[in-house]
Amino acid sequence: MSTLRYVYGIVPATAAAAVEPAEIAGIDGVHVRAIVDGALAAAYSEVDDAEYGEAALNERVRDLDWLAPRAAAHQSVNARLLELAGVVLPLSFGALYRDDAGVKDMLREDAPARRARLDALAGRAEWVVTVLREAASAPGAADELRALDDEIASSAPGKGYLLEKRRTTVANEAAVRADADAAERALGALIRVAERSYREPVAKGGGDVVVLRVSLLAPRAKAGVLDGAIAAVTRDLDPLGYRVRATGPWPAYRFGTL
Repeated sequence: MSTLRYVYGIVPATAAAAVEPAEIAGIDGVHVRAIVDGALAAAYSEVDDAEYGEAALNERVRDLDWLAPRAAAHQSVNARLLELAGVVLPLSFGALYRDDAGVKDMLREDAPARRARLDALAGRAEWVVTVLREAASAPGAADELRALDDEIASSAPGKGYLLEKRRTTVANEAAVRADADAAERALGALIRVAERSYREPVAKGGGDVVVLRVSLLAPRAKAGVLDGAIAAVTRDLDPLGYRVRATGPWPAYRFGTL
């Protein structure tokens, strides 16, 4: 069987000796090993060329049942590397190389910048916080909406139709204002306890409105402070109809890329 090197992330070379004894299970359950070049090491496992070669992989990533457990394994390996090394530069899913020499060539690319990024991220991790509300809810403008509802109830059909359109406009505008206010309140509280932040773009539509999604970088030693800020945002926004979801600590996916 011909195999490829599937690389999960880059760690300092000093951490390479801890990778193999840790017996980390990678994609398809294959143990993770390390390839060292200079001051850097790549954590990888072997995968079957027939299944993970370029043409096959491009086809398989469209199959969510196939992709989901492998993406989870990719994330799990990088989380374990963070625990072992204290820092990791995660690679995107599907970083494949023909042999050890190809992996070493990759490690030499921008090696000084990667070493500097590892130094900057040492002891740090990433949290992702999302603020949502149900699309059916309409926060804000309660008094004006109640007045319109009363007027609609007592109006003739023609006028009622126009008032219904007016009500929809008022509700949408109020929701936009309320969402913006909720996002700013959450963001302001969170960035105060993070070293860096990145406001992620969000998709429109669906059963939930994503008001805010933000990635936060903070020292792992201050995880309690960040968790406390997330809890405070939750208490602040819950009475207004918003839900707060948080995940982490993760390797620095957003902040670890070059």
